[in-house]
Amino acid sequence: MKILNSIRKVPGGLLIVPMILSAIINTFFPEIFQIGNPTTALFTNKSTMVLVGLMLFASGTQFNIKNIVSVLKRAGLLCIGKLFISYIIGLLVIKFFGIEGVFGISAVAIIATITSCNPGLYLALVNDYGDEIDGAAFGFLNLIVVPAIPLMILSSANGQGIDLNTIIANLLPFILGMILGNLDGDFKKLYASATGMLLPFMGICFGSSIDIIVALKSGVSGVILTLIFYLVSLLPLLLLDRKVVKRPGYAAIAMSSVAGLSISVPSLAAEISDAYAPFVNVAMSQIALASIITSIITPIIIKYIVKRQERRK
Repeated sequence: MKILNSIRKVPGGLLIVPMILSAIINTFFPEIFQIGNPTTALFTNKSTMVLVGLMLFASGTQFNIKNIVSVLKRAGLLCIGKLFISYIIGLLVIKFFGIEGVFGISAVAIIATITSCNPGLYLALVNDYGDEIDGAAFGFLNLIVVPAIPLMILSSANGQGIDLNTIIANLLPFILGMILGNLDGDFKKLYASATGMLLPFMGICFGSSIDIIVALKSGVSGVILTLIFYLVSLLPLLLLDRKVVKRPGYAAIAMSSVAGLSISVPSLAAEISDAYAPFVNVAMSQIALASIITSIITPIIIKYIVKRQERRK
């Protein structure tokens, strides 16, 4: 059976297919993942940070230090652009609609979604359609995907943000891998296939946080939230990538998906302020549905753009 070949035919399939299967299992048979370690440690969100750390290290070994300026110009600009857009939109939502939000979607759900990015899906997509410099942006994306970003917007009056330790903790594995890979080419060869090996496990990890039934309960509001995400996140980044960075837009599209990690934001916001507590359950289901939809739609969008540009050539 050519199972792997079939999975690879799906854009970002190494992450997407395991994520969907994991979400189905978590929805209908959650006890399977909770039977104890090492199963629980490997196939639930408890392994998230370990997998991210390994992915950062492995990606670092493949990065040529001569390209660092190009990475900063390309990935740095896109990440800063996403942060700026998210911050402005978040403040505008709170100012004009309050924490209740609009269309039945609370401010916490909107902000958690528009600030989100799924680095694992990004890496899976740029592995298929991008280049080495696009892949190196994985390290930057892990800096902006943490829940501290939406929480900073929600409580901006308190000046909450990402502290220096968080930045160092996310960059250090990548930097160590980069140093080893550039000092000794054998390390680069050793970890060349590590990304492909880790992506399915990352997909399983993300899927284990998604309850499909809970996500579907959000109904139309979850779909509207997804449309808002693409409108205020994808379109501006795509213009920035094409007009300023002068790239085909693959990286901008790959950045435009909602991470399962964002589902935790509403409950974290409620811990900061009781004002967000009434919105937690609905917001979580809306974000979960947005995560499922974008994980399916974003790979389709990037595949369509690639084929369109190939036809033009």
